[in-house]
Amino acid sequence: MGFRITGIDTPIGGISWEYTDSEKKGVQQLFDYLETKRLLINPIEMEKKDWCILSAIEIKQKINEINIKFDFKNDTKLITKAMIDACNTFLDDLQNVKNSGIIYKSNGDWEDIVFSKAMKKFRKQFKDGIVCLSNNFGITFNKSIPDGF
Repeated sequence: MGFRITGIDTPIGGISWEYTDSEKKGVQQLFDYLETKRLLINPIEMEKKDWCILSAIEIKQKINEINIKFDFKNDTKLITKAMIDACNTFLDDLQNVKNSGIIYKSNGDWEDIVFSKAMKKFRKQFKDGIVCLSNNFGITFNKSIPDGF
């Protein structure tokens, strides 16, 4: 736990401060949360567009909460904001998916090409951000985000 100076009183006063959580703790909290998100880590054989939309919205909201709670430096903030942007792009891309039912995998890829491209791009953007944060802070992301789908 660190602290941030919030004021200095003179001539006979002192220093006032508030405690802050460390940036590393914030990244660990982000990783712990993302490791629970099936949309990112679970390559199951079927998805439903509506469920994916809700999950992306939840991910976006949680990342924003973590950004507010922890005092990230600019490089970390850029990565977390890129993750939020990935959620927004994914949500935009899903608007072009016409299938409102279950989308199945066939021969290792999604049967809906628009969904497939959106999912691959979404997961790649998160994977890239997680790799950067992992390298910067020496924190292990304990799940695997699939490349293929």
